[in-house]
Amino acid sequence: MVMILRFSLLYVLSALGLTAYLHADFTQLLTDALLAAATIGQAIFGLWIWLVPIGVAGIFLLGREHMRGRIRPILAVFVASVALQVGFVFFKGAIPRLLPYYADPDLARVDLWLHGGVAPWQWLHWLLPNGIGTFPAEAYLNLWSVPAMGFPILIVATETDRARMIRFLWLFFGSWFVLGNIIALLGSSVGPVYYDRLMGGDTFAALTAALKSSGISDGPIGYLQNLLWSHYAAGGTKLNLGISAFPSMHVAVATITMLYLWERSKWLRVPGVLFLLGIVFLSVYSGFHYAVDGYFSFAAVLLGNWAIKRRMAPAADATILRPIAA
Repeated sequence: MVMILRFSLLYVLSALGLTAYLHADFTQLLTDALLAAATIGQAIFGLWIWLVPIGVAGIFLLGREHMRGRIRPILAVFVASVALQVGFVFFKGAIPRLLPYYADPDLARVDLWLHGGVAPWQWLHWLLPNGIGTFPAEAYLNLWSVPAMGFPILIVATETDRARMIRFLWLFFGSWFVLGNIIALLGSSVGPVYYDRLMGGDTFAALTAALKSSGISDGPIGYLQNLLWSHYAAGGTKLNLGISAFPSMHVAVATITMLYLWERSKWLRVPGVLFLLGIVFLSVYSGFHYAVDGYFSFAAVLLGNWAIKRRMAPAADATILRPIAA
């Protein structure tokens, strides 16, 4: 747990240093960082409505003494989660300044090639031409935030298999850094909904019309999309308003959640898979992402999980063999 906390603090300090290099107003930068930490901390703490029942269940199932021993690790991972999110939004906002958006034409071509010459959003809007309703939109924007910010606290509070807990913590924190920052920088892109605004032309004019006719443009997703673009076009640096399409962190978090639920209980496998499929569907249907954004994230998380598990295997074997040798 100490390593996770150190990694997160080093990460946020590096992101702040990078942003300080790109922006001259250090006082404003420090103010933004403190406000971001307070806002994100409040948001994570606000997940008590989900986490309190889990804590009560943990006391009942694992025992009071067991849960008491988890208080310090929970506090450590809470601080680490706040630092992670602050560092992530700072770095994400710096992407277009480090490497101006360039990858959208290539991503759009890959999408067409993978789907028989038809853009994936067209298939999905053909299936649901009249929109998705309020709940799916809220799920994409808000329900997803529960595992996105509360996942580390959940597993530290309830997981009885320490090896699995450590593996998923590193998978979670590493995915935000590697996929959400490093790969996102290398594949600097805005996504289908912003393609024509960035590149000019009418390549995705039909998507714009479909979002309008389905009601997406007039709902919470449309409001957020317009807010993000207005902020980018004005050259703003406000946190939480950065744009980055490839790869999809929505799908990455949903994949991590699905993998964990799959391993934890056979009864949780169906909800986990449905959650993942719903996030993949909504990310493409809303125009936020190319389908390849999600495919890449899904494959990368599976690969990361396999690599961490394989790296941890020798340590586990040594732990098993040590008492035998003694």
